[in-house]
Amino acid sequence: MACDLCVGTFFKKKLGRCKQCMGINLCLLLVGLSIYLGFNISTWLAVQQVTLILFIWITGILMVMHLMAWCFYYFKKA
Repeated sequence: MACDLCVGTFFKKKLGRCKQCMGINLCLLLVGLSIYLGFNISTWLAVQQVTLILFIWITGILMVMHLMAWCFYYFKKA
């Protein structure tokens, strides 16, 4: 069941407010990093290596954006 923020379509309203979205993003980031660190990706095709690295970068950037927005809303309330 999605929360009210997840049902919305406006990206800015979701960023840093939805704990479920932040948790899913953190899990995706950890899975990508564990694949990168746990497997020998030098035997993979170049396109597979680039895809994994881009996946890690994008989920990392999104996680940083979530954390920055969460800190902003947390300290704005206080």
